Amino acid sequence: MLGGPFGMLFGASIGSKLGGKNALDKARKEEMERSGISQDMLDAAEDVGLALQQSMEGMEATQESLRSQQSLARRIDADSNESYEKAKEAMVGGREEEAKTYLLERNKNQESLKSVLKRCAEEKERISVMEKNVSALQKRALEVEAMLTRAAGAKARQRSFDFTLSVEDPLLKKFQDAGID
Repeated sequence: MLGGPFGMLFGASIGSKLGGKNALDKARKEEMERSGISQDMLDAAEDVGLALQQSMEGMEATQESLRSQQSLARRIDADSNESYEKAKEAMVGGREEEAKTYLLERNKNQESLKSVLKRCAEEKERISVMEKNVSALQKRALEVEAMLTRAAGAKARQRSFDFTLSVEDPLLKKFQDAGID
């Protein structure tokens, strides 16, 4: 979903919130700062990553709910059809009271089915909205990733520029500092 060199930031920043702070976290932060990535940038990556994760989990739960509702609707529909067939058999056999009972059962099932189908439609609507939200969050995550990449690239260019502006050879300076001419 989110690749590239900074894709790991989203997962790592979420994990760092959940776990305790330790020396590894400190070293990671120092490395990020050397790379030109600020705490605000990390926070933005963390926020969008967490929101994306929660949205996807919510969408998955809603999809599971829809599947469950659809399964229930199929079961109720089958029961309704079975009641209707039994009512027809009872009518053919001259058992009108029994046929009436089956038809009342069928009507009750059909009312139940309407209710379940209405909930299915609501779940589908909810999923549609959630898909749009997840898509927007994915777009935002890609924007944050691009921002992180630009910041790291700018910092690398700056270090490269600073190095090329150095008048003195660093190796020569090291020897001079050591007293070797």
